[in-house]
Amino acid sequence: MNSNSMSMGGMERRRYKRYRLKNETFAFFGTHMGTLVDISQGGLAVQCAIVEQDPVFPAQVDVFVATPTFHHLPDLPFFLVGTTQAAPVSAYDRLMTKRFSLQFGPLTRNQLARLVHFIDGNGVGGN
Repeated sequence: MNSNSMSMGGMERRRYKRYRLKNETFAFFGTHMGTLVDISQGGLAVQCAIVEQDPVFPAQVDVFVATPTFHHLPDLPFFLVGTTQAAPVSAYDRLMTKRFSLQFGPLTRNQLARLVHFIDGNGVGGN
């Protein structure tokens, strides 16, 4: 599944299509939580509210979606590959929103199978 996205240099960097999600989906890393923006077989993007400082990321992330049937992808290894900061809502707002791009580390066959099943059941479109 190749994506049509281009990097700034014009060279394709993504290996897999990214999918938005039908339902609100959450990622938990350590004591922090964020909302998934999109997901692929290669990684995910998560948006978080940041009060004072960026979260310290552990080596694994858990993904949850609560729909009529509960889906959970536990202990997915990842690497932080990018951060994008949104402007505060007002000049007095200490709450920032950041988007973190996470690339999956080596997945077991079982993790990959569960990830593909998760995307098939919860993904919308692809970009």
